[in-house]
Amino acid sequence: MKNEDAPRTVWSLIWVAAFVALAHVAWGIAEGTIIAERAFADGDSYTRQLRALRLWETGGWFDSSLPRANAPFGASVHWTRPFDVLLIGLALPLIPVLGVTGAVYWAGVLISPLLHLGTALTLVWAGRPLIGRTGACIAGALTAAQFGILGLATVGHSDHHMLFALLTVWALGLFIRCLAERSRGLSLAAGAALALGLWVGPEVLVFTGICLFVAGLVWLSGEEGGADLNVWIAAGLAAGLALVLLAERGIAGYFDVEYDRVSIVHVTGAALVLTFWAAVRAPSRSWGGPARFAAAASAAAVAGAVVGLLLPGVFVNPLAGVDPALLAILDQVAEYAPIGDVPHFLIYVGGALFAVPWTLRRLQGDWRGTARWAWLLVAAALIVYLSLALNWVRWSLYAGLFLSVALADLMVRVDQGVTRRFGPPWRLPVLALAIVVLAVGPLAVGAAAILGEGSKAAERPCPVNNMARYLNGPEWSGGARTIVASANFGPELLYRTPHRVVATVNHRNGAGMLDGYRILGGGGEAAVVALIRDRDIGLILLCPGSDDDAYFLKGGDGNSLYRRLETGDLPAWLGEVALPANLGRHFRLFRVAGR
Repeated sequence: MKNEDAPRTVWSLIWVAAFVALAHVAWGIAEGTIIAERAFADGDSYTRQLRALRLWETGGWFDSSLPRANAPFGASVHWTRPFDVLLIGLALPLIPVLGVTGAVYWAGVLISPLLHLGTALTLVWAGRPLIGRTGACIAGALTAAQFGILGLATVGHSDHHMLFALLTVWALGLFIRCLAERSRGLSLAAGAALALGLWVGPEVLVFTGICLFVAGLVWLSGEEGGADLNVWIAAGLAAGLALVLLAERGIAGYFDVEYDRVSIVHVTGAALVLTFWAAVRAPSRSWGGPARFAAAASAAAVAGAVVGLLLPGVFVNPLAGVDPALLAILDQVAEYAPIGDVPHFLIYVGGALFAVPWTLRRLQGDWRGTARWAWLLVAAALIVYLSLALNWVRWSLYAGLFLSVALADLMVRVDQGVTRRFGPPWRLPVLALAIVVLAVGPLAVGAAAILGEGSKAAERPCPVNNMARYLNGPEWSGGARTIVASANFGPELLYRTPHRVVATVNHRNGAGMLDGYRILGGGGEAAVVALIRDRDIGLILLCPGSDDDAYFLKGGDGNSLYRRLETGDLPAWLGEVALPANLGRHFRLFRVAGR
């Protein structure tokens, strides 16, 4: 970069940062309740707080347990430590003033907007070789206009989603550069960036697969340096995973097999990829296209057979054989829901109507140029993540990143076209209209369509924070109780009270979620009493008519404990607690006799 360009670049970054910050300030003012109620956006955010506080208190780096969840047995989570370290690191300067709990709370409130800011600025760097400085700055700003990103990035999201976004954009920038320059250092760094992403969570396997696929096509096409490119990417990935696995699990747990967080499974896969590229690096220089394809297909078949034999869980759907009751609970988690209709498609990923055709046109136009592999990477990622988002809305986060790149490039071309075709006074209004349509047009249409359908019946609120304040009162000071309630309430109750819970929304606490359902949603009274006894249940908490409790009413019969409690048909071993008026409007609380 020329020195005279530095001030302009700095001001461009300031502009992008200000735009993203303004979006978060506006969202925070409009939403309003997170800070006012000292709350978080979802159950995972409360669980993250518990995990960070437990790490601070115990120093147990390798301990993933939540002792008060799945009471009395305890539960664990599949998350890894990088986000916890960021959360505690952000809290450290605040601890002398706010104390540990207060500092970690404010760190949790602010961490996702800060990571979004970092993601937007990193995208400016990442996209510059492909779409130019102006386009890259627009792309960074456009991340604040993607609902799939903002929905996971706003204040109160104390979760790792935006860390995934940051690492994905960093890896994208490295891959754009190494695909063009074939530099050993950039290729190693690109592989290592993917390894860091996989340390945060296995969902980065999707982007890893896309990147390795595109890099493999470079070799299949016969381009010079294709084998070396893949060797160094694979080496960076394998070495990076070997190191992060040591950091995450230590020597004692290094060879533990797990599929939902970084483990020897992922190191083994990376090592197999590296072995292939190291083996074909020299001989493939004289191979033609058919020989290269045959070698790749054969290696994939052999690797698949080896992995299937040694690590059979790799090819098993993690939800295969799961109890339908558990699936019904997970269906209540918003980020696992599909994009179910056209208005929501327009809100979450409507920019694809412009971005996908434009990306394919760019790919076609640049196919003979040096940028073709980078555009193929963007196109492949865009199509894959859009397809995934249709089934699970959480993938719209990644779709939003690549939509921002494609839309920004299109906006630059539109600007050039408008400038050529229009003069004053029409140039500015035409350009402004085009930019607004491209940036937020589909989102606005989708939102208008939903508003036009008329307001649906308001969901019955369940102010868990107020209930937690009551459960912290003198009446319950005699000791911690075990509470059966909606899995959606579990993390917040753990965070706000000293009590224990049975159910929390996490696939590793399937036993707690299922037993909570069996107690309230199904099973004969003898089975319910046995579970109450085995889990030492003291309290049962309902929020009748709420979406949070809806899964208790799916299946079973009209004689479930939940329905009996709704109608006042209490068993002899259960008594209702008289709640204050402000809580009684929302909740019903029952106490097990003798506890």
